[in-house]
Amino acid sequence: VYKRQLFKRLSKSSPRVNIVRIFSDGDFVFGHTEYDFSRRRVGFEVFRFEGELAVEHWDNIQTREGPNRSGRSMVDGVTEVTDRELTESNRSLVRHYVEEVLINGRTGERSRFIDPNCYTEHHPYGADGQPELHPSGHQALHRILADGNFVLTLCEGYREEKHSSFFDLYRIHGGMIVEHWDTIEAIPSRSEWHNENGKF
Repeated sequence: VYKRQLFKRLSKSSPRVNIVRIFSDGDFVFGHTEYDFSRRRVGFEVFRFEGELAVEHWDNIQTREGPNRSGRSMVDGVTEVTDRELTESNRSLVRHYVEEVLINGRTGERSRFIDPNCYTEHHPYGADGQPELHPSGHQALHRILADGNFVLTLCEGYREEKHSSFFDLYRIHGGMIVEHWDTIEAIPSRSEWHNENGKF
């Protein structure tokens, strides 16, 4: 409960911050957030806690775009966490999807994970029915966090020849991926880093 309150306090720090979704997984709390400062942006924030203190933080933020071809924004859609008893099976499902389809490029395997008749896409250049066919750019899966019917993956790869981080949020229903949100952010060159911790 305390960890979730951190996000609530952050959302009250400025009227231009909206915590859309919030989840927890062991020592981790992760949220899906929209910002409206000098420009509108969307991001995922991940905190690791020791006791009641946040001791580590990751994020992935991009400019808000869209709506996409199906009229979806980058943040709308289902927000309620359900099926917590299925957390581990949902985590496993998404892990296999990311490793087999996105990283290893076995696009013919997508029907094992996604039913196009009930798939909702929030990527600003995507559409409902099926993920895009072009190469995803995902090359390595660094972390996977899950809370019931929602699973967040933190991946590294390249998009348009730029070293990038991919944070993808999936909603699972009936053993299939039925909804997807994401953010993609270019990773600065090491000379621009303010610490030695890295993105992941």
